[in-house]
Amino acid sequence: MRTHLIVLALFVGLLSIPSTPAFAQTQTCSPVDQSTEEVLPGVTLTYDSSFLCTDAPDTGSYSVTVTVSNAASSSEAVRIESLELSHTTPRPRGRAPSASADASGLPLTIAPGESASFTVSGSYQLVTTDEGKKANLHLRANGVGVSTNLPFQLGINVLLRGLGATE
Repeated sequence: MRTHLIVLALFVGLLSIPSTPAFAQTQTCSPVDQSTEEVLPGVTLTYDSSFLCTDAPDTGSYSVTVTVSNAASSSEAVRIESLELSHTTPRPRGRAPSASADASGLPLTIAPGESASFTVSGSYQLVTTDEGKKANLHLRANGVGVSTNLPFQLGINVLLRGLGATE
């Protein structure tokens, strides 16, 4: 009877272990740089422009939250309408990392003196370089001035680094 209870306890314990594989976890990347730009005449934005994800598995998914602030002295509100993945690097032996990028929380209107955020998420696959496994995702947030309808772009980079990768 005691052996049956031990086996039952072990079985119940195994059932409680999450069945999601480790590679399925989303890499939440930290902002490591901000940029301040005059994106339109009289409009200055400060935004999270670079994110770092360390110890990333060879393939997986990532998520970043981009915060954009419109200076109080700006002459108009802006609307960030879309996001695109421009390209990926590095390209060792001609092979670029694969990746996708989708934005949630767009379109987003930001008045002078205000801040707002949107989320970028997607999947990736690292490439092997002489410095370790890496993927650099180069994104563009596309926006316009609300009153002038003049276009602008914000450059955002997501840097995924495998375990032990160096710069």
